[in-house]
Amino acid sequence: MSQHSDPSGLAREPRFRILCEACGGAVRHDVPIRRCPACAGKLTFTYTLDGLVWPTPGAGMWAYRDLLPLADPAHVVTLGEGDTPLVSARGDWGCRVFWKNEGQNPTGSHKDRALALAISRAREVKASRVVIASTGSAGLAAAAYCARAGLPCLVFVPRGTPRERLSPVAILGARLVELQGTFVEIERLLDTLQDDPTWYDATTKRAANPFQAEAPKTIAYEIVARLGDVPDWVVVPVGGGATLFGIWRGFQDLARAGRIGRLPRLAAVQPARFNTLEVALARGLQTSAELAAIAMDEDVETVLRNLKHGIPPDAPDALRALRESGGLASSVSDEAARLAQTRLGREEGFFCEPSAAAGVAAIEAFTRAGRLGPAETVVCLLTGSGFREVGGLPRVTPVPLAPDAGPDALARVLSP
Repeated sequence: MSQHSDPSGLAREPRFRILCEACGGAVRHDVPIRRCPACAGKLTFTYTLDGLVWPTPGAGMWAYRDLLPLADPAHVVTLGEGDTPLVSARGDWGCRVFWKNEGQNPTGSHKDRALALAISRAREVKASRVVIASTGSAGLAAAAYCARAGLPCLVFVPRGTPRERLSPVAILGARLVELQGTFVEIERLLDTLQDDPTWYDATTKRAANPFQAEAPKTIAYEIVARLGDVPDWVVVPVGGGATLFGIWRGFQDLARAGRIGRLPRLAAVQPARFNTLEVALARGLQTSAELAAIAMDEDVETVLRNLKHGIPPDAPDALRALRESGGLASSVSDEAARLAQTRLGREEGFFCEPSAAAGVAAIEAFTRAGRLGPAETVVCLLTGSGFREVGGLPRVTPVPLAPDAGPDALARVLSP
């Protein structure tokens, strides 16, 4: 592998290797490829952990660049992503809760991590144009990071994508295409581009882009750096499944490096009408073919739009992480998520999107069911800011007040 320079100006080898999960073959890092050239298997990465210097909290996502698959840091495209706050809960949630607020990333969601790495990789392989399939968050992030990198970006969205999600993508300079079909059909179309080197697919599923799938590892690194320990549970709202799997890989890195002595359990949370992981765990399903038999109807509507997948594209990986961690999968209703969104805002001061509030609703359900107790430490990933989802909020009518109103009238407004 080619060498790159560190801050001292000395050339050094990258600390990662690219391997095929199926055949074990090695793949060159400087080739723009997303699958094993020998057997078309999924790609994975191994890292040299010996002698690794772990950064102190507050250094940002790219402080962990030696544990990310980018050979030369000169190609980093960043908007300041990562190092999001980990804040102790103020209210009584039945367990010791910390909120990991990913809404403070540049475009307001955890997808900024994946797209920062994906577009950095696009620069490294000298891509000339970027394409991505997205229901909202990833497309917005792709548009932002492509603008930063000076790369043209094409964002495919499925039929019926809310209009309020499209304007920010356009403002950031990306071109939008609404395919008159499902998300799965969009992915099939993008698969036809995989042998065309002029297109760089930044879609956030591991089969489409294994490089970006490593970025969520940094969430695990930051949790341990801030807590100084390992939580008992990490609760993650799940759409495609790659974030959950990436977080698990991050904790495994920490364990292999001797930074932690135990691993947390993971809890995946999905919409009640798109609970593929919950059903799969209950039935012992593992393979993509088995999951296809329980595919959910994508025409069903939900306010948890970022978690809506008939079959999560990285479901086998997510299931593996859940089983290896001794974790669980759960689902919540739209109503429960909306109520949790309101409670989180009023009691904790966080305005998260409904999809992020799914994790909050799950914690409430877990404590009621006795799955979580007061002695357990739980990190809940707030995946996205509510300011990106204001179009679906209920209308609010302000209290009318006369111009000559006095202090007593103001006090009455705040009275129960």
